[in-house]
Amino acid sequence: MLNDASVMTIRVVFALCASLAASYSVAAVDCAKLGESTGGPDDNFRPPVMATVTGTGRAYFHSAPDSKCINKRLFIIPGDNVTVYKPYKNWYQVMYVNDKTGEDFEGWIEDRRLRLGGTVGGDGDQ
Repeated sequence: MLNDASVMTIRVVFALCASLAASYSVAAVDCAKLGESTGGPDDNFRPPVMATVTGTGRAYFHSAPDSKCINKRLFIIPGDNVTVYKPYKNWYQVMYVNDKTGEDFEGWIEDRRLRLGGTVGGDGDQ
């Protein structure tokens, strides 16, 4: 049987563990800050590269190169073509132009969902 001191110790340890778990889950990625720090012209493909969406299902856009920065309302599907501007880890910064409306959308797509093709506008350094 546990005495009062043991019960108190268990409660304190449990409270600390719960607090750490809550702190860890709150330590979310700052997508805006990550997007700013990884965007821009540094390390861009020059000229940009064309790519085709592969795999199955929707390939969701992300506001920054992190799975937590997903935009569930914006996606492309297999067979769609995008312009790839920049690599970052296992992500590509891309632009998609809707053929029907002419609207363009920019964001980050996981590299495993894209098959790179040729460059836009001629030969260039990659």
